[in-house]
Amino acid sequence: MSMTADLRDRLKAAKVAGGRVFRDEATQGAALPYVILLTASDPRPSTYDGRQALRETRVQFDVYAASRGDADAVADALIAEAEPAGAVGQTRFSRSFVNSSRNRSDKPASGGTTFITSLDLMVWHQPAV
Repeated sequence: MSMTADLRDRLKAAKVAGGRVFRDEATQGAALPYVILLTASDPRPSTYDGRQALRETRVQFDVYAASRGDADAVADALIAEAEPAGAVGQTRFSRSFVNSSRNRSDKPASGGTTFITSLDLMVWHQPAV
């Protein structure tokens, strides 16, 4: 399993956004709030001895909610769960850090307003051995 799948499972297990956490895209008709995570950048550092096991990957989290307050609350819960070190599946996570956050909204054709908080976290990880 990949690091992003393990990270998704970590957030789902903690019931972030009621467990509605997806990679790349949400399931059609997913109830609000939900989170989509995707890899923004994933360099593969190496030395002359080969690749380093510990990597820093920028992961973008987009929180979709019915209100700005709900989006902020889910974002706070996501940060609280994703920042500490821990192991899930085949990945050992070191401490992660919020690199940036931004707010926006969308008016879907179905009506209403969807509030979106986007977070970029620098996720330090390596394979669990």
